[in-house]
Amino acid sequence: MTTSNDGRTTSLVNKTINVEHNAGNIIIGTSPEYEISSAINELLNSLANKPFKFNTQRRYPSSETVIKIEHNNLRAKSHIIKQYLDHSSKVEEAYSDIDSLITFGKDTIFRNLNNLYYLALDAVNIEYLTCEIDIYKVRENSEFILDFIIQKLKNNVFESSNTPIYKEHVELGVNVVVAHAFIECIIMENPNYDS
Repeated sequence: MTTSNDGRTTSLVNKTINVEHNAGNIIIGTSPEYEISSAINELLNSLANKPFKFNTQRRYPSSETVIKIEHNNLRAKSHIIKQYLDHSSKVEEAYSDIDSLITFGKDTIFRNLNNLYYLALDAVNIEYLTCEIDIYKVRENSEFILDFIIQKLKNNVFESSNTPIYKEHVELGVNVVVAHAFIECIIMENPNYDS
């Protein structure tokens, strides 16, 4: 607030924004990311278009999957494994479709998921570059790591031009894709490689 010579009070508007320690872009208006298509969205669209009949018959995970869940301390995230089991054949079909649409589509998605895993490890300060990954620290942070990957993947989905039409397709699709990456040992730790 300032006071002029005639006694009137006026307010000044500061149009300067000071941002410190930003690790990404600050965009006022429409982001250019919203105009670029994403491989993961093509997978989710393909998965959403696969016919699915709700079945009350339960499928059970393989013993290897159960061991990996216990090894990574992911009991609290078992629901996404169940979702994957209900849709597993559709996921494999969708990945085949992606490879026919996008060169190295499945590899691109797996590489992105693996990169998100290492980004999550960075977020919880788990060293992986100069030593073996500490499985005890992974176990302590396993829920956060999986939630981090799921949220980052959802952000990527919503920030692309080819976003699936229905929110439920995104929610279920991301969970199923992340669970598939877990089962395929793309994310989290493989008990067969740890001593």
